[in-house]
Amino acid sequence: MTKFPKPVVVVSACLEFEKVRYDGQVIPCKIVRDREPFVECIKVCPEFAIGLGVPRDPIRIVKIGGEKRLIQPKTKEDITEKMNSFTTGFIKSLPEVDGFIFKSKSPTIGLRDIKVYAGIEKSQVIERSSGFFADQILQAFPDYPMEEDDRLRNATIRDNFLVELFAFADFRQTKYKHSSEALREFHENNRFLFGSYSTELLTELDTLLKDKKDIETVLGEYSAVLKKLLTQHPRSDSRIHAVLQIFNRFSEKVSNKEQTFFASVIEEYKQNKICFLGLLEILKSYALRFEDEYIENQTLLEPYPKELELMVTVEPDRERDYWKSEY
Repeated sequence: MTKFPKPVVVVSACLEFEKVRYDGQVIPCKIVRDREPFVECIKVCPEFAIGLGVPRDPIRIVKIGGEKRLIQPKTKEDITEKMNSFTTGFIKSLPEVDGFIFKSKSPTIGLRDIKVYAGIEKSQVIERSSGFFADQILQAFPDYPMEEDDRLRNATIRDNFLVELFAFADFRQTKYKHSSEALREFHENNRFLFGSYSTELLTELDTLLKDKKDIETVLGEYSAVLKKLLTQHPRSDSRIHAVLQIFNRFSEKVSNKEQTFFASVIEEYKQNKICFLGLLEILKSYALRFEDEYIENQTLLEPYPKELELMVTVEPDRERDYWKSEY
């Protein structure tokens, strides 16, 4: 059984945990509930943390004189400085983290598509942005796994988030070892997973491992390229390329019928009749059958705990770019 690291995740406290939302409710969130045993959570509610109380009057982002301000319309209170001060302190207090799950539509902790108003009351929406707290998090942690509860209901987004989250956690533990051998092991175990994201950036990581620089420098440079790689988001053609590379290790050991069958399964995946998990299960069976420990250890075959897998047969709109800001 694969032993996974425990990702450290900053999560909105109102998602499954605490009654800190403005209306005093806890928001159900399946991904938070399902993955709680597998991660370490750092819970936060910026509005509650600065003393707004529960329940509380809603707040909104208002653009005044070309500057975004955080206002509570009913009281007319401007809480911009309080929020900025809390956020700065919160970021400084964080240990090394692997990802973030935030509450959508929140004027403080929402990541995208947050309404910005022209005035404090009865005014139109003039633009969309990130929430006040979330905007500073985005600047402090660029290219980290970061999603909202609403978007994580989508199977494709959820899968990509979990893959990236556990890869970050694995790399964080690798860094703690300060060892070239540990970094090479991490790299080789993730070779086909990283190749499914970007063959070009995988080659760049290969080159870094050949560098004679000290391990701290290499780890820093490797981390920068890895973050860039994991923002690419794999598409079906790159996944097929990675799968075929693995299958080629077994092609001379299996019968012609098996080769024909595997080719037909690839074709079904191309036509979106089966999900990617079906291909991976076949490869796992070959790795076990031929006792190929190198392939057994590949994170592409099991990038995160099986308990977190969604039961899906196909991937609707799987080629869509869900990471565009307008989604």
